[in-house]
Amino acid sequence: MSRVAIITRTVNRPIMLDRMIRSLLAQTFADWHLVLVNSGDAQTVDDVLKHHGLADSARITHLPYTNPTPGMRGSPLNAGINALHSEFITVLDDDDTWAPSFLQVMVATLERKAHPNVRGVVCRSLVIEESSVDTGLQSIREYQLNPELCNVTLANLAVVNRFCIHAFLYERAALEATGLYPEDYPVLEDWHFNLRFLLHHDVMVVPETLTNYHLRSAEATGAEANSQTAERLDHKFYEARLVNEALREDLRSGKPGLGHLLSQAVLARQLGDTLHKLESRLKSIGEKTGKIDARTKALKEKAGKR
Repeated sequence: MSRVAIITRTVNRPIMLDRMIRSLLAQTFADWHLVLVNSGDAQTVDDVLKHHGLADSARITHLPYTNPTPGMRGSPLNAGINALHSEFITVLDDDDTWAPSFLQVMVATLERKAHPNVRGVVCRSLVIEESSVDTGLQSIREYQLNPELCNVTLANLAVVNRFCIHAFLYERAALEATGLYPEDYPVLEDWHFNLRFLLHHDVMVVPETLTNYHLRSAEATGAEANSQTAERLDHKFYEARLVNEALREDLRSGKPGLGHLLSQAVLARQLGDTLHKLESRLKSIGEKTGKIDARTKALKEKAGKR
C-alpha cells in the first residue's frame, strides 16, 4: 500500500494530463499511487500513460468512470478515494501541477504535526494565466494566489476558500468524522469539504508556494475552461445554497454553528465590498478635485501675469 493516494479527475484533456503526469513523475517523494478517474475516452488516457512508460505501472490505477450524477464533481473524487487504501490523500486535477518537492514537504510536515488534532496540511499556490491548448499553454502572467496564508481557521475559511484543492494533503482517517465530498455540488465541492474538515480537525500551513493553479482565459470554453470563470453563476448559486443549508441546520438544532459563521462571513464580505467601492469613489473624487484645483491655480497664475 502506497502512503499517498493521488486522485486525478480527467476528461479528454490529453495535453494537460501529460503535463500533470510530468509534474507527478518529477516528485522527490516516491511512495505514491495515482488514481486516474476518467470520465472521458479511455484510449486517450491509455495513450498518455503509454507515452510515459506507465501503461502497466503498478503505481497507476486507470478508473474509467461514468458519473451517476453528471456534472457533480464530488462523485469522481469519492470514487477515487474508495478505489484505494492509503495513509494520506490529495487531489491533483489534470490541468494543475506541483513543484517537485510538494509531496515530500507536505508529508514531512504532517508527520511532525504540532498537535494531535492536526489531520491535514496546506501550502500556497501560484496562479499561472496561460494561453489555449492550440497555442501551447504558454504562460501569460504569474502571481501569488494566497501569499499571506499562514494559518487556516473556520472564521477565515467561511469568508473564502483560501487554498486550492491540489494544495491540500490530509490523513485518510480524518474522513471518518469529515465524510466524503458532496455529490450534489457541481462546483465548490472542495470548499464544502474543507469547511466540514475544519469543523473536526486542524490544518497546518506550509508557508511555501508548492502548487500551480493553471488558469485559462475567461473566454475559454469546453474542455479548456476553468470552472471559476466558465461557471461563475453556478459558483454564486451554490455558495448561497451552502450557506443556507448550514444555517437551516443551525435553526433546526437551535444552536449557533457553521451556518451562523457563514452568515456572518457573508455580511462581512458584503460590508468589505461596499467599503471598497466607497474608497474607489472617494479616490476618484479626490483625483478630480485635484485636477480642478490645479486648473484653478493655473488660471489664477495666468490672470496674475496679465
